[in-house]
Amino acid sequence: MQSTSTLERLPVPRTSPAGSSVFSEMLNNGDLPCALRDAVKAGKIPAADLPELIAYAWTRYDSPTSGVSEADWVLVFRQAGFFSYPPIGLRLPDGTLTPLRRPSTTVTLYRGSTAERMRRMSWTYERAAAELLGRRHTRYGAAALYMATVNSDAILAYLERRAEGWTVIIDPAGLTDIEPLADIRDPTAMT
Repeated sequence: MQSTSTLERLPVPRTSPAGSSVFSEMLNNGDLPCALRDAVKAGKIPAADLPELIAYAWTRYDSPTSGVSEADWVLVFRQAGFFSYPPIGLRLPDGTLTPLRRPSTTVTLYRGSTAERMRRMSWTYERAAAELLGRRHTRYGAAALYMATVNSDAILAYLERRAEGWTVIIDPAGLTDIEPLADIRDPTAMT
């Protein structure tokens, strides 16, 4: 018998016909985040389909909040309820498997960005990943690695980005105690 809990991937639920229809609309629209927001506001998407459609729209853009406001994104994520995508479960020591739940206490997260973009929605538990992702922000100006405390109810989702690890999506209103840790250098700058 196991003595510790472990994380396991769960099967991805099948998308309903309504969700598949919205997915087609999103692809035909060309602007995934806007099409998703509009479909959510119109009540076209069953709640069970939201995690997959949100993950698809969010992870296909480097800056998904460019065309859709953070306030609208928070509404979209809140409509889905807390989720991880792909779905992750926690295998307990007794062998039972339960879906991953939102943390019950505040958490420490990291983000690499410019000062103007530090109060955004994408954070990570991994300091090195935040620094790596923050290098993208150096094209907008001086970037830094930030650490913040986040209220548990502000954690909206965990999304896996291919080759980049897990992103923690948060409601920026839940950020507290943001602290700059280090400058992030432009990888293309000459030393």
